Amino acid sequence: MRSIILTVIAIIVTSFITSCAPSAGVNKSAYGPNDPSNKIVIEEDLAKRDMIDGYRIKIANADTEPEALLIEKQVAEAVQEPVYIEFIVDKYMIYAGDCQNKEEANILKDKLISSGFEKVYSVPKKVFKKSETVQEPFVPAEETSNVESDAGIESPAPVATSFEQIIGYRVQIGAFQDKEKAEKLKEIASRTIRERIYIVRAQDNLYKVQFGDYLARIDAEKKRDEVRQDPTYADAFIQNSYILYDTSADSGEYFIQVGAFSSQSSADDFISNKLIPGGYLNSSVYYDNNLYKVIVGGYNSNSDAQAVKEKLNGSGFEGAWIIQK
Repeated sequence: MRSIILTVIAIIVTSFITSCAPSAGVNKSAYGPNDPSNKIVIEEDLAKRDMIDGYRIKIANADTEPEALLIEKQVAEAVQEPVYIEFIVDKYMIYAGDCQNKEEANILKDKLISSGFEKVYSVPKKVFKKSETVQEPFVPAEETSNVESDAGIESPAPVATSFEQIIGYRVQIGAFQDKEKAEKLKEIASRTIRERIYIVRAQDNLYKVQFGDYLARIDAEKKRDEVRQDPTYADAFIQNSYILYDTSADSGEYFIQVGAFSSQSSADDFISNKLIPGGYLNSSVYYDNNLYKVIVGGYNSNSDAQAVKEKLNGSGFEGAWIIQK
């Protein structure tokens, strides 16, 4: 009898310790232990950047804001440069880039033309000054021992080489003076949000909880509206910031097309409900011939793409085929 009682007590104690232990969502993401979302990120205020005389590339005019946001998405996904929308009189003007000189402007213009944006030209404008060290404070910093430096800043650890820091959008769901509270919210959010979730330390020492790395505002708005349906995230809002763009996800030129839809929302829902749950995190949408086409990739060789296509076919996506872009 005594041994039975001791066994029961041991089980209860073990269960209690396990329930009190931090969830894997705090220190580990679904993207792997070395993913940058597992590190504290130091925020930089984009509004405080200096401006100089330079150039932006004029892309198009749009009559409505939704149309302008769709063009922003197409441009950002094509060239991974910041896109600016200005409302003048009755039109939305879409520009790309913070080109410091004419040479940079010509390079960006050529990239846009090769991506299918034909009637583009450079315009002299005030642009944000680029700094060689602008991204240094924004490098994720791994807290391996919870010991801070003399300056009170965590020692930065290098970002994985497959990530590039560019300007985009994240969705913020909370902010705390206490880092442990931020970690707790991240743990809770990781149960339902299938995006990278970051803890971002602001200059006022607030720990912000943000998720996603969105090139286009329209994508961030869609995710913000989705999470607001949960009362926990009713105050979620979009933050313009540096994001970590995973260049390994689409660095090749071979893609697998798995669907084509008449609306952006249908294509986005297909990715969210069908592809991402299956592990195809490098899925995206591009607009072509009046259709929103869903693709997976890219891959550096046709053989790599063929292997993924066969896996997709075996998962029920029988109409998938390889394209080159």
